[in-house]
Amino acid sequence: MLNEKLLAILSHPVDGCVSIVTNGADGPHLVNTWNSYIEVTPTDKLLIPAAGFVKTERNLSTHNEAILSIANREVEGYKGTGTGFIVKGSTRFLNSGEEFDRMKEKFSWIRAVMEVTVTSAKQML
Repeated sequence: MLNEKLLAILSHPVDGCVSIVTNGADGPHLVNTWNSYIEVTPTDKLLIPAAGFVKTERNLSTHNEAILSIANREVEGYKGTGTGFIVKGSTRFLNSGEEFDRMKEKFSWIRAVMEVTVTSAKQML
């Protein structure tokens, strides 16, 4: 399901910002992380370490859909260098289990892992 170009962005050695938008009772909420923090599972889920993300988790507990903007200015796009994707997916937070333990080993500062099951990924640039 995940496009080769999106995987190239996520694995590129030069990091880029990932923006995550959720919707809550008081409207949209935005948090950020880094491309290099995201792990792609063999089943094409995105695992995102969460230190904070408290309001994000609260929003997702009532409406588990998130929108992510993932980009890198050094990966080839449609019209030259630089590309990005809008990714939509359903989510859940992991606080235990094999995937949580693996991510906790890499990022000792996390309190949870946000798992995103991608439902769409559209290249924008």
